[in-house]
Amino acid sequence: MSTAGHIRAMITVMKNNARRRKTSDKSMAGAEAGSLYKSGSKAPTFTKKQIADTKKAIREKAQKEQRRRLQLLTVVIIATPILCYAIYKLLEYLIF
Repeated sequence: MSTAGHIRAMITVMKNNARRRKTSDKSMAGAEAGSLYKSGSKAPTFTKKQIADTKKAIREKAQKEQRRRLQLLTVVIIATPILCYAIYKLLEYLIF
């Protein structure tokens, strides 16, 4: 049973599919080591008003989506028995 060829092929495929990842470990990333964790990059700063406005917009959007879902559910719950009754009456009419 010779599996050396299959194992070698799998290793080659893994090497070909491997991609360089950004990491802080210089031994793993080669030339781009530490590019994910640059010391020169600063996190963006936002004012309290911007944060409050964003939270308000997200909350309003969530409430609107929830209201829409509730309306759809209500329509489905009301329409299903009516539709079933109409189909029952139609079949009753067609059969008799």
